[in-house]
Amino acid sequence: MKQQLFELVDKWEKSARFAFLSAGEQKDDFGRRFIDHGAMCYMNCATDLKEVLASAGLLPSAIQGEGQK
Repeated sequence: MKQQLFELVDKWEKSARFAFLSAGEQKDDFGRRFIDHGAMCYMNCATDLKEVLASAGLLPSAIQGEGQK
């Protein structure tokens, strides 16, 4: 189960990165903002799950410290 949760974080982070890059390629403002919004949703999900995993002591310390910068 722990490995599946790590894979889910990774999947959401990759989806967010791809969406942010895609948003930058949009010619119209609405399209860019729409895709940016989706990217933020993916990133928020990944961040929330990482925080839960960190609070449960399931993340390596290097990853736990990312959100504390």
